[in-house]
Amino acid sequence: MFKFIAKRTLYSIFTLFLIITATFFLIAGAPGDPIAAKVGQMPDKAQEVIRARYGLDKPVAERYFLYMKNLVTTGDFGESIIYTGKSANDVIKANAPISAKIGIIAVTLQIVIGISLGIISGFNREKLGDHVIRFCVVLAICVPSFVIAALLQYFVAFKWKLVPVFGWGQLKHYILPVTAYAIGGIASYTKFMRSSIISVSNEDYIITAKAKGCKKRRVIKNHILRNSMIPIITMIGPAVAGIFSGSFILEKMFSIPGLGNYYVKSVSDGDYTMIIGLTIFYAILYTVALIVVDILYGIVDPRIRVTQS
Repeated sequence: MFKFIAKRTLYSIFTLFLIITATFFLIAGAPGDPIAAKVGQMPDKAQEVIRARYGLDKPVAERYFLYMKNLVTTGDFGESIIYTGKSANDVIKANAPISAKIGIIAVTLQIVIGISLGIISGFNREKLGDHVIRFCVVLAICVPSFVIAALLQYFVAFKWKLVPVFGWGQLKHYILPVTAYAIGGIASYTKFMRSSIISVSNEDYIITAKAKGCKKRRVIKNHILRNSMIPIITMIGPAVAGIFSGSFILEKMFSIPGLGNYYVKSVSDGDYTMIIGLTIFYAILYTVALIVVDILYGIVDPRIRVTQS
């Protein structure tokens, strides 16, 4: 198992290196002046000083090696060009926990409700409950989360005045963004769990277990549910990574001061170093989540460990 984890970790480090390198050169090569908004109508001499401060007067390759050196040795993602004295590390430290509060609640609801509905639907195939759940799932998947958010804002907040339209700081501010965030995920987990249960239920080893007289409860618990969870684990990893990154659109719509909202602001402001820093942070989260998923795969399905070894 240690060899399995070590190999996955090495692959992930190499993947991260490629992502960081590609992100840096893509942003560096993007059209436009990254500090144009900051220098404005300043004299040329002042603009040169500011460019020198952020290292923009150096060749791209030299900036890349300096950036990598700072990142590896100090973990510094870079300083904001727009907001003087503020670094990407400060923004992540201040805003990621806010996104996480929304994300943890929403993802927990997605997993618990989605898997439960998928199990109910899968074991009651072609019955009334299955048809109702499938209809709701198709509807939830087809409607984007920002449309759901807009409908919730109009009916629940504006029309019926049950909760505030937007804002942050109190418990009532969680209701609409968490609901809008969770609905699409619940539908996806339900769909995949249902398909997985139906697929596993028709496997030869399940038919063999039933033919041998194995009790129904034991077949469901030890064989069907356990093997049905393997594709679901694939979905949980990226979802957990997304907890800290937040939802770009929903945070903007509900005025939540999370990391997603700040990322959108950095892009619109052309904040060169913040875009690179936050993109790398998302990549690290995603890569770590994939390592955890691989380890969970090995635990749930021993065949994967045997194959890898």
